[in-house]
Amino acid sequence: MQFKPVFYTGLTLAALALGLFTTRLEPARRVDAWSSDLWHVLAGKRYEPQHVAVALLDDEALAAEPDRPLVFWGPLYAKILARLREVGAVAVGMDIQPALSPVTWMDIIGADASRDFDRDFMLELAKGKVVLAASVSTESGEPSFSLPATDYLLALPRHEADLGLTNVPLDRDGVVRRFAPALYSEGEPRLSFAAALAKKGAPGISGAPGLAGLDDRTALQPRPIAYAGPPGTFAHVSFARLLAPDALSDPKVQALAGKIVILGIDIHGAHDRLASPYSLPLFGAPKEFMPGPEIHANIIEAMLTGRTLTTVGLGAAAGAWLPFLGLCSLACSRLGPGRSALAALGLGLGAFGLGYGLFLAGRLLPLAGLDVGLVAVWAGANAVRLTRGEREKAHIRHAFGKYVSDAAITAILASGKPPAPGGSLATVTVLFSDIRDFTTLSEKLSAEEVVELLNAYFTRVCDIILAHGGMIDKFVGDAVMAVFGAPLADPKHARQALASALGMITASHDFETWMRERFPKLGDWRFRIGVGLHSGPAVVGNIGSRQRLDFTAIGDTVNTASRLEGVTKTMGCPIVASRMTVTMAGPGVATGREEMARVKGKSEPVPVLEILGLADT
Repeated sequence: MQFKPVFYTGLTLAALALGLFTTRLEPARRVDAWSSDLWHVLAGKRYEPQHVAVALLDDEALAAEPDRPLVFWGPLYAKILARLREVGAVAVGMDIQPALSPVTWMDIIGADASRDFDRDFMLELAKGKVVLAASVSTESGEPSFSLPATDYLLALPRHEADLGLTNVPLDRDGVVRRFAPALYSEGEPRLSFAAALAKKGAPGISGAPGLAGLDDRTALQPRPIAYAGPPGTFAHVSFARLLAPDALSDPKVQALAGKIVILGIDIHGAHDRLASPYSLPLFGAPKEFMPGPEIHANIIEAMLTGRTLTTVGLGAAAGAWLPFLGLCSLACSRLGPGRSALAALGLGLGAFGLGYGLFLAGRLLPLAGLDVGLVAVWAGANAVRLTRGEREKAHIRHAFGKYVSDAAITAILASGKPPAPGGSLATVTVLFSDIRDFTTLSEKLSAEEVVELLNAYFTRVCDIILAHGGMIDKFVGDAVMAVFGAPLADPKHARQALASALGMITASHDFETWMRERFPKLGDWRFRIGVGLHSGPAVVGNIGSRQRLDFTAIGDTVNTASRLEGVTKTMGCPIVASRMTVTMAGPGVATGREEMARVKGKSEPVPVLEILGLADT
C-alpha cells in the first residue's frame, strides 16, 4: 500500500483524538488500573521501608490470651504502648477501634468493674504519642462517625485532633490504589489515619517532604499510593513479642526504635485485609490481600520519604503516544494486515515497557487510550486498503478479463503485484497468426457470414491461447496477436507459446470441417493459418492517449514476430519461430527446416525454424 503522508497523518491524529477521548471512560480507566497493577506485581518490592513498622494482634498473640475478650485488652495495649515508648518509637497509631471500654461494657451487662481497669492504657494515651482510629460512613446520605470509646477519647491530650479517619477509597473493582490525606467530617476536613500519624511522628523523623499541603483543600483529592512493595514488605511484629518479658532485648522489637509503629489486628476471621495492586493473580497464583495496617504503613512511608506516584496528564500522555501511533501508521502503510497487526502489537508492548519504566520513576502513563488508537490506526488503514484493494481488483478484472484467462487474473491478484499503471520492460514471447487467402475467402461470403466465421474461429483459437497462459493483445482483421509472459511473468512463456501455436494448427483442421458444413458454397476450400513467434524484451503496459488506453506490448520483439508470421508463407510451413524462442522453450521442440530470414526493419537476417511438435516435459 503506497504511503500517503496526508492520509496517514490525518489517521494518526484522529486515532490520537479518539484515544484521548477514550481514556476518560470507565472501561479505559479499568484497563489502566490493570496495567498499573501488573507493573506493581512485576516490580515487586521497590524499596526497604525506613520509617514505619507494623505490630499485629495475630493468632500467635491471641493464642497466648485465649480467655481474654478483645474488649479487655486495654491493660495489654498499655504494656505494648509502654514497650514501644521505651524502645524509642516516635509515634504509635492504633488501627484498632475500641468502641467500648471494659467499664462501659460491664455497666451494660450490670457487672461490677473496677474503674481503674484501663487506667494504665489511658495514661499511655495521655502521653501524646498515640493516634487512635476513627471512621466515617455516608451510606445514609449524612456522615455517620464511629469513634473510640469516650473514656479513651478524653484521655487523648488533643482529643479529636488525635484521631485519624481510617477510610480509604476503594476503586470499583474493590482494590485500594488511592488515598486522600484528608476527608470531610462534619463539614470540615479531618486528617486521615495515615496523615495524622505521619504528622504526629514527623518531628521525630528528619525531613518529611510528603506532609506539605495537609491543611489545604488539595489534601481532599485522592491520589495514587506509592506502595513500597507487596504484602510483607513492612516488618510485622507480633503482639506476643512485645508482651514477652524479654521484649526489650528482642532484635525485632529493638528495630522499632525511631519508627512510627501501627498497631492492628490480623487474626483468622478478621476482615481487615484489602485488595491492593499486588492482589492481581498471575499464572494461577492465589489472590493475595494486604492487611489494613500495612496499607496505612505504605501511605505513611511514602509521605515521609516524599515518594509519589503521579498520573501523567493528558497533554504529556498525548506526546508519549504520538510516536507509537505514527510508527503504527507507517507500518500499516508498508505492511499487509497480518504483519501490520504484529507491528501494532509490538508497539503496544513497547508502550507497556515505556509505561513500566515511567512507573519505576513514579509516573503512571495511561495506555488504554493508546491501545485504542493503535487499533484505530490498524483498522482504518486496512479498511482503506481493503476498499482500495477491491477497487484495484475490479479494475484488473475489467482491464484484463477479456484478454487473459480467469486463472491468470487470479494469479495476478494473488501475486500482490498488479501491472504498473505505465509501461515496464519484460521478457515475453509474441505470437502472430492470420488466415491464409482471407481476402479471397471473404469475397465468397456475405459480410454477416464473414463476421460469423471470424467469431467462430477466434473463439476456438483464443480458448487455446488463454489455456496456455497467453494474453490476447489484439485482433487486426483476420490476424490475432497474443503475448506470453505478461501481464504475469511466466518463466515458461516460450514453451507455452509454442504449445498454443501447435494447438491452433490442430484447431484450424477441425474448424475447416465446421466451415464446410456451415458454408457449403465454399466447396472444398482449404482453411489454413500461419503462426509466427519471437521471444525477447518488450515494453508492456497501458499505451495510448488520454481518451483511449490499451494494455499491449511494443518493441522490436513484437515487430519481428509479426514479420515471422509472413515468413511462414515463403517457407511454406504453418509455424515459424525464431531460434531465440526455440532456445528459451527448452528441450523437446521438434523442428524442421531452418533458414536465415531477412525481415523488414532488421539489418541482419533472423535464424528461424519450422516447428513440427513439442514433447511433454
